[in-house]
Amino acid sequence: MQEFEVINEYFLGAMMPDHVSAGPGDDCAIMSVPAGHELCVSTDTLLESVHFPSGASPDLIARRAIAANLSDLAAMGAAPHSMTMALTLPGLEPAWLRGFSAESQRLAEIYECPIVGGNLAEGALSVTLTVIGIVPTGQALMRSGAQSADNLYVSGCLGGAAGAVAQLTTVNPSARLLEYYEQPNPRLALGQSLRSVASSAIDLSDGLLADLTHLLNASKMGARLDVSQLPIPDILVKEFSRGEAEAFALSGGDDYELCFTASSTQHDQIVSIGRNHSVEITCLGSVNNESGVIRDSNEEILPAEGYQHFVAAGQKS
Repeated sequence: MQEFEVINEYFLGAMMPDHVSAGPGDDCAIMSVPAGHELCVSTDTLLESVHFPSGASPDLIARRAIAANLSDLAAMGAAPHSMTMALTLPGLEPAWLRGFSAESQRLAEIYECPIVGGNLAEGALSVTLTVIGIVPTGQALMRSGAQSADNLYVSGCLGGAAGAVAQLTTVNPSARLLEYYEQPNPRLALGQSLRSVASSAIDLSDGLLADLTHLLNASKMGARLDVSQLPIPDILVKEFSRGEAEAFALSGGDDYELCFTASSTQHDQIVSIGRNHSVEITCLGSVNNESGVIRDSNEEILPAEGYQHFVAAGQKS
């Protein structure tokens, strides 16, 4: 089976929405953008043994790839528009391709984000997605808008996915913990509802401290963090210690939740937005003019630890 036969067999045939004039099968996709909107575009590559375990099921790989990329749109308050997908495969295995394409198409329908093109190549297993979102002109959430005295919020629970990763090689990993890793949930609807409320936002892929530091650096601000308020899953504390659970929540990564700031005057509205979307929203502290992230209980400066590419062996955090 050759490249275009694979595309025809596994990635053509899905219904395209009205804004897609031409999808897979041409040299380029042709799409329209609603008047009064801007495009938000993000690209991520996921590698075997780095972003998903070696031998992971094709549906798991599809879920993690698509959720990770759509989470970037959520952080900008964007609605999904379309995506392209580039696969590098060590070989063409029909069963793997069926599982991957079926889950990819299922998620494309759920998130209303059609796959409009892509590429196949031979090599070590990797998935590269480019996601395109739309947002009303001038309304995109940015990392750079946090203001002194803003409240600092996170959605959902933190640390569960990192705890699951720590158990992947154990004999009996917790099924409840694995759900956090295997079923990431990009907060798209929440992000769109926060457009007129939040002053800044970022998605949590590399860990709360690392990603919060990116937001604060972009805003030229600091923050005070109440670690006791971290929304940690009960199962994480049960499987590990409270201290380990806090470490996973602060620096573990793979949460794909939203971290955002907003004026304290918006607190009641934010609580209401979370309730409307059935998403837990937790206030973890506040933004200030100091430098870095300070633990509120003891004035400790917390290091911006999290996942990093391109660090020396044994030094990844």
